[in-house]
Amino acid sequence: MAVVVPGTTPPRWELYEGMPCWIELITTDLERAQEFYAGLFDWTYETHRDPVSGEHVIAMREGFPVASLRAASGDQSSWRLYLATADCEAFAERAVALGATVTVPRNEVPGLGAKTVLVGPAGAEFGLLEPEESWQFDVGLPGTLMWAELVTIKAQTADHFFQELFGYSAEQFGTENRSDYSVWYLGDESVCARVSMIRDFITESTKPHWLLYLGVDAEVGTDELVRRAIGLGGRVRVDPYDSSIGRVSVLRDPTGARFAVIDPTQAGDFGTAANYDPYED
Repeated sequence: MAVVVPGTTPPRWELYEGMPCWIELITTDLERAQEFYAGLFDWTYETHRDPVSGEHVIAMREGFPVASLRAASGDQSSWRLYLATADCEAFAERAVALGATVTVPRNEVPGLGAKTVLVGPAGAEFGLLEPEESWQFDVGLPGTLMWAELVTIKAQTADHFFQELFGYSAEQFGTENRSDYSVWYLGDESVCARVSMIRDFITESTKPHWLLYLGVDAEVGTDELVRRAIGLGGRVRVDPYDSSIGRVSVLRDPTGARFAVIDPTQAGDFGTAANYDPYED
């Protein structure tokens, strides 16, 4: 496994190629989205503008970057996951050779690094990020990324593609009554997961997607955070329930972007939010 070295500013953990290293909200209403997530997670914002990458808003939590927000060019809002690489261009070429398609060419984002966006052969979009020296990314805390699941009908295709691209190993879970669930690892470190869609709930409008889990403050709790989200204009996709990784709910923000929230201190029986969110409104 190759270590990504972001320069003189070390991350809080050792960053390997293929690890989640950034999340980005593509939203149809940038101002409304900022208000919602500030009210939900106490995010503050810094706006950056440059002639190449355009305007992007960096969300901060307690002074550390946690996400970026950008205006959508289309009519849908969604969250995007970026995976780390030491060479964005080379990995994009490797991904294309494995069946991916580049949708956003490589570009430099000041304070973040070089990034590109692709659609993999399983149909889901993902990003590659080559962090620059000043890169920082807070995770594993309230209001930050906790976990990510790729939800797709082409489960074996997704497994093969990402394992070939990043060298992931995998562990399979699931029963007759649940979706096939695969956790991807780099060494002993779990990176993210892949969920096979339940065929009975797939329609022509169903699309593969990443479901990103953002952390809940244990003093607030998932149920109270969901009530707060409703008051801020969000919608509940899945009511709070207990899972093996914490108490979870799936929400849509006021612009329509789907995401999950999780309090990891309240772990229960096995379950994944993707099992309880089939799949479109």
